[in-house]
Amino acid sequence: MLIFGDTQFKGGNTAINAKMLAKGLGTSATNIDTSHGDLRGRRSATTVHTLVGYGSTQQQAIYRMGRETASDTLYWLAFTVDVDFARSLLANDPTERTYGTGGNFLKPAYTDNTFLGSTPYPTGAYWMGVPAPGSGMTATVATEGTGNNETRSYVSTFVRYNGDESAPGPATELICKGGSTATLTTFPADPSSAHGVTGRNFYVSTGGDFRLIGSNLLADTTFTDDGTRGVVLQTGGDSSKPAWVEPYDGMIGLLELWNGMHGGFYQKQYGVCVPYNPHAWPVQYRRQVPDRIVGTARFGQSWVLATTGLPRVVEGRAPEGMQDKPINLREACVSKRSVVSVDHGVCWASQRGLCYYGTNGKPRVLTEYVVTPEEWRALVPSTIIGAHWRGWYIGFYNDGTRKAFMVNTMAPEDGIVWVNQGAYATFSDPLSETLYLLDSGNTIKKWDAGTVGNLDYTSRIFRQKSPTNVGAAKVIATAYPVTFALYADGALKATVTVTSDEPFRLPAGYLADEFQYRVYGGTGPIEGVFGGEEIEDLP
Repeated sequence: MLIFGDTQFKGGNTAINAKMLAKGLGTSATNIDTSHGDLRGRRSATTVHTLVGYGSTQQQAIYRMGRETASDTLYWLAFTVDVDFARSLLANDPTERTYGTGGNFLKPAYTDNTFLGSTPYPTGAYWMGVPAPGSGMTATVATEGTGNNETRSYVSTFVRYNGDESAPGPATELICKGGSTATLTTFPADPSSAHGVTGRNFYVSTGGDFRLIGSNLLADTTFTDDGTRGVVLQTGGDSSKPAWVEPYDGMIGLLELWNGMHGGFYQKQYGVCVPYNPHAWPVQYRRQVPDRIVGTARFGQSWVLATTGLPRVVEGRAPEGMQDKPINLREACVSKRSVVSVDHGVCWASQRGLCYYGTNGKPRVLTEYVVTPEEWRALVPSTIIGAHWRGWYIGFYNDGTRKAFMVNTMAPEDGIVWVNQGAYATFSDPLSETLYLLDSGNTIKKWDAGTVGNLDYTSRIFRQKSPTNVGAAKVIATAYPVTFALYADGALKATVTVTSDEPFRLPAGYLADEFQYRVYGGTGPIEGVFGGEEIEDLP
């Protein structure tokens, strides 16, 4: 009689009784790759670069610039604490404008590829926002015109070297005849050089929109309004154009949204920027939620806020229309870095398991029927750093040793795979479809790119109708050797080094009700594992 025979292999499951697991599920699956339909070892992560310029201080976050060219070595930014980065959404962006929040930044920051001179990168950065002028100006008539009297309102803005413009400062009024030229002086104090501001724009209104009349450099002390009228001021000035104020200093969680928008959060507040202008965050585009936001990610045009209470989803086509609503899943997020987009949804770690909201089924805890709550908490979920790779959620955790687990987000019922590879940080590069890890010694490793490692898989328990004996077994594999171990009623009965697909005999002299096998030590692939009372029972 054939007692067990497996020809398909999935992950491990310890939440369900081992005697009731579905076919292919085991009680433990470590360093295995089941994507080929068989059982084989997973490729290790291989070192491709070592960070330069950071000494012996272990970094905790990485980001790569130079994103238009696939590279394992250029240009890595690293930080000692968690940071968030997002790129500009401009269609034409030759300087690769890059924005960051959190970490070593005292407040949100901006850099670009002009600061990629030498390691450590970048060699420079500015604060993300551009402050508004703090005062008005002095306006006097230079040459009187001949028209009717009019009241002019003059405002100035600060302009960064790349064109980023601030909200306008206070208005200065001048009553003069139409057609007059005017001289502007006594300009507002220059902002800190940390903002990268190089000049000013000047605008005037005679009752309607403010229109551009010209620009000068910070070093200039006067400006003449000669009657030129240009584009309408967009950075503030009336109720339809909210002031382009700086992002709030504590803002973190920066990410790229849709329709030119970026999002970020601070405590219970989230907000979006003016489309295509990540330096501008009007107060009118900010919202409050009941619970502190821990981390965020997006899928499609849905922005998920994982909080200390009910998670929420934010949707809307434009900044003024962004609205949030609660997600019916009372699972508080315990790790900001666990919050990850998985294309069709968002996952985050709670105290109960790996949570999910998206289009692939109802909001739920993906690992609820895969690992027990006690086993999940033993991972120290507050340490989880999440990554998305080819449909899998990979959670790097630290329970005293840095390791990882993998869950198929489309089929979480296929179990969990444990991996003996940890990480301090991750970076996903869409151009090369590569997941990079920051490992100890500030090494950058490429996931699933090294040699195939040894697999380790323990089957479910096979319960028999009456006591029997597994007298023979067979392992069909492409590559040998592999070690086979047999357990009967929980006790180890045999350990065999298998070198071919020939059947082999196992110890007799006992009867048992329950059997379980383990295969380990080889790289596979293994296509089948069989056990029977006699050799003749094996396929």
